[in-house]
Amino acid sequence: MESWNEQLKTKILESEFSIKEISDKTKIPTKFIEAIEKADFKSLPAEIFAKSQIERLFKFLGIDPSEALKDYEEFISPPEIISEEEPSIDSKFNFQNLLNNLNVPSVSNSYLKYGGILFISIILLFLMFDIADDEEIYLLDNLEKENDSESLETENQDFLLSSSEEVLFNENPINNESFSNGEIIDDVSPKDLIRKIEIIIEGESWVVVFDKNERLLYELMQTGSYELSGISPLRFKIGYAPATNLYIDDQKISFSRAIKGASNYAHFWVNEVNKVESIRD
Repeated sequence: MESWNEQLKTKILESEFSIKEISDKTKIPTKFIEAIEKADFKSLPAEIFAKSQIERLFKFLGIDPSEALKDYEEFISPPEIISEEEPSIDSKFNFQNLLNNLNVPSVSNSYLKYGGILFISIILLFLMFDIADDEEIYLLDNLEKENDSESLETENQDFLLSSSEEVLFNENPINNESFSNGEIIDDVSPKDLIRKIEIIIEGESWVVVFDKNERLLYELMQTGSYELSGISPLRFKIGYAPATNLYIDDQKISFSRAIKGASNYAHFWVNEVNKVESIRD
């Protein structure tokens, strides 16, 4: 039995449509159609868009998308944490040997012997708590890295929303609460420059803002005017540039040179003197 991506390739050939024509009819960018065809899930956009595009493409070609969505779910699921094996019997601390070693002729005073046992017990407890603290720090570091990796990495694409995408947006609202000025000031050094940022969205677009330390300051995907603060230099990702106006310290920022061709997607830095530096994705 053919796999789902083999069926997809066959249906595309049978449709007698080119990838560009399918893209025009489904409003799915060609690079995402090619990625789905190759089961290259890492090249797809954020989860809420990727699932909708898979369903839309398969529906257009008359194929059941369930197997493809199942493989995609497995791809985005976090790996299982493999517990470390318990140490072998030989590596475990043998307390009986410790007691036997303490029972030597030179130790004639029972208080001295028990005092030695108590001292060694205290050292062992200290080592156990120290190891536990190291494990907790390691787990916290891993959790922080996982949270950073889940930040929005959506590539440029047409933002014509289908009904299924609108349902996904309603079920997965994007958090539009920025970091408070107090949180930013806590981390600022005397050399850091805190900038006032104003973002005005007049149409369908999305904006993601990172500060000097690559901390996610803001992510939004709806029309309106938004104000926040951040430590310069600042990094911006803007999905549809014509619908977005950006002001820093009340100065309008022109980022036309950072727009990627006809896609209207922009990715750039703004430094301390409001100079725009384009970033190549």
